[in-house]
Amino acid sequence: MTDPIDPNTLLDARDAAAYWFARVHSQQMNEAERQQFEGWRQADPAHELEYQRARGIWNASSMLGVDRLRALVQEPQPAAPRRALPRRRLMAGLGFACAAAVVAGVVLPRWGAGDPSYTAHYQTKPGQRQQVSLPDASVVNLNTATELSVRLYADRRVVELASGEATFSVTPDASQPFYVEAGGTTVRVTGTRFNVLRDGENVRVDVDSGTVEVKAGHWWNSSQVVLGAGQGTRSLADGGLSSAEKVDVPARLAWHTGRAIYRDLPLSDAVSDLNRYGHAAIRVADSDVAKIRISGVFSVDNPKAFLDLLPAIAPVRVQAGADGGATIMRR
Repeated sequence: MTDPIDPNTLLDARDAAAYWFARVHSQQMNEAERQQFEGWRQADPAHELEYQRARGIWNASSMLGVDRLRALVQEPQPAAPRRALPRRRLMAGLGFACAAAVVAGVVLPRWGAGDPSYTAHYQTKPGQRQQVSLPDASVVNLNTATELSVRLYADRRVVELASGEATFSVTPDASQPFYVEAGGTTVRVTGTRFNVLRDGENVRVDVDSGTVEVKAGHWWNSSQVVLGAGQGTRSLADGGLSSAEKVDVPARLAWHTGRAIYRDLPLSDAVSDLNRYGHAAIRVADSDVAKIRISGVFSVDNPKAFLDLLPAIAPVRVQAGADGGATIMRR
């Protein structure tokens, strides 16, 4: 047996949007519910965005039809005592609609209707860093090998981070929230400074000032973390997010000045980080060497200095490779 849903307890806008979408299409809403629904849509721009997202998913799966949706979320007949829609049935119905859309090969609209007033695409090469200013006076700093696109709408600002790392200094505007999409992870802010690193589907978010809301996972079963200044989170293998944790944000942002600050970091992680900058590849000889932990401040633009210093701070030696790279071996 599942517990009934009270829409007032659905703090996540995505869950609430799913609930209201199913209620509207069940054609069993009374006038009081309709007023509650309209009040919810108008209370926050994010509510309307999530509702349009649910509508887009359903439209893309039109092969099911309204009758099928109604059957998925059918409640008891009016003669029986009225109860709210069980969460399991609600989520299963919309999850089935989403799956049908994917099978049909339909691209689902993520942000609903409306054309952006501004679009731009930025990409840095390995070893390159770039700062760009947006029309809303927000500033984006792109790190090495980073690709992102920007779309500004009347009611929201959206950045899609395809790969790499960027720091966002967002101009406050509660009526036009700022979103960063990094694969299955979404960051929502109104005004703050934060950093997002994406490596494939692995995402890390660190906040320098202000507050951000981070979500990950399927929209009908998402994980959410709220971060304040000096906190960070990262995506997990199961699609969720780690709990908010204290992080050294200045160290994470040292790349702005061409530095990498490592504090008790496994050597393999340090090498992986430096290799992002497009120099001749640095390799570790084996897992034993990879586990060696190092600390220090290094130049991301001068890997030779890192390799020259390494034997002085760790029990290793460096062997030059014919390809111009190097292999770090146990001494």
